Amino acid sequence: MSAPIRFDAALLAGGRSSRLGRDKAFVDWCGRPLYAAQLRKLGSIGPERLWLSTRPDQPFPEVLEGVARVVDVVSDLGPIGGLHSVLTASEAPFLLVLAVDLPKMETWYLKRLLDGAVGVVPRSERGWEPLAALYPRAAFLDLVEASLAAGKRRLQDLLDEAAARGIVKPLQLDEQSAPLFANLNTPDDLATLERGEHDEVVSIDRYGLDGVGVRLFDHVAAEEPLAIRVNGMDVSVTMRTPGHDDELAIGFLFTEGLIHGVEEIAEIAHCPDVDPEAVGNALDVRLRGEADLSSLTRHVFTSSSCGICGKATIESVFGNFPPVGIHEPPEPSLLLSLSAKLRAAQETFERTGGLHASALFDRAGNLLLLREDVGRHNALDKVIGNALRRDLPMDELILLVSGRISFELMQKALAARIPVVAGISAPSSLAVKLAKKSGQTLVGFLRERGFNLYAGGESSR
Repeated sequence: MSAPIRFDAALLAGGRSSRLGRDKAFVDWCGRPLYAAQLRKLGSIGPERLWLSTRPDQPFPEVLEGVARVVDVVSDLGPIGGLHSVLTASEAPFLLVLAVDLPKMETWYLKRLLDGAVGVVPRSERGWEPLAALYPRAAFLDLVEASLAAGKRRLQDLLDEAAARGIVKPLQLDEQSAPLFANLNTPDDLATLERGEHDEVVSIDRYGLDGVGVRLFDHVAAEEPLAIRVNGMDVSVTMRTPGHDDELAIGFLFTEGLIHGVEEIAEIAHCPDVDPEAVGNALDVRLRGEADLSSLTRHVFTSSSCGICGKATIESVFGNFPPVGIHEPPEPSLLLSLSAKLRAAQETFERTGGLHASALFDRAGNLLLLREDVGRHNALDKVIGNALRRDLPMDELILLVSGRISFELMQKALAARIPVVAGISAPSSLAVKLAKKSGQTLVGFLRERGFNLYAGGESSR
């Protein structure tokens, strides 16, 4: 931004949702209620105060940390009613507004609206896009009140007048920003918008045969912990890709023998956590009868210390395993030679095609140890166990795994003090975050012609 401005931010969540068939604010979006995901975006850009505009009948939690709820004074006025309520309640010079039904909106675009001490409203071929915009509070409030007094509710006409008076200026949508304004109105809209939402964008360095790194952006699969509760009692914390959590819970309880059919479930609801980082990561399944938790055989919940958000999960890891020390990432040419060596050594995989592999290499690229297993975590445990028996200096070695790099694999590598982790496939979002915090070098998509560096090369290359 050219100069910081004082602003409040407001989420407009009081719109009716007749075509969707349910309240948009409470739609499951990447494992969180949509309103929580949208508040998280607004809160991350530093408003003086964060507002939530609602109808009186919406069942929001009584306490939302750091959020002030304002109820629409006059119901069923549409977006202009929510705008009027928040403009009246706020005292900041500017108000940044986001509607709950723009789930694709990104924080980078919201920050772009703040770049200058002037009201900004995006504009597309269909007209003004007033549901993600920056309004000068006092001047725009006067205009809204005059419009409502005259019985006018159409925001397009109101914004035409605001632009003519110089209260706001248009920001034309381009090819990059236009998809952010996809509106959620129908079940088909939800299905379309959900495609590709279970990932995160990270900055990487892409290396090829020439050994030169190029800074790019890449998508990694999202990974977050989910706490499953039965009748209010914690039974499991499992890592998952957010979304369709109710289906995950049903399948888990069925395969664990806690239920024998969905008719035994009275309700499945996200727990009303007030921590913005954890909202949507705890699910309570209410059964019609008592639950026999003694039948649980896996994923058994033992401690809440791991937290139920990515940030808490990572911080809990460092309570047992501190970050690795300063180390020099391997040369690109050495890394590029490892995948062929792993493939040549995977005898069982060549016969069956069904095993995961973990291997340790020294800094000269020599294969020291390889183990295979149907489970990727088992293969790594076998490698670590063997290395401990042989007293190998794991803090000087390179770990290469044959498949996806999950949070658990990075955690196991950190416990073993392995500073460099590479994978033939992609890392998850939480694996990348852990690597950046732990100081580990993380390489993905390692093939013979190139690889992606996700973490660990910023200070040494």
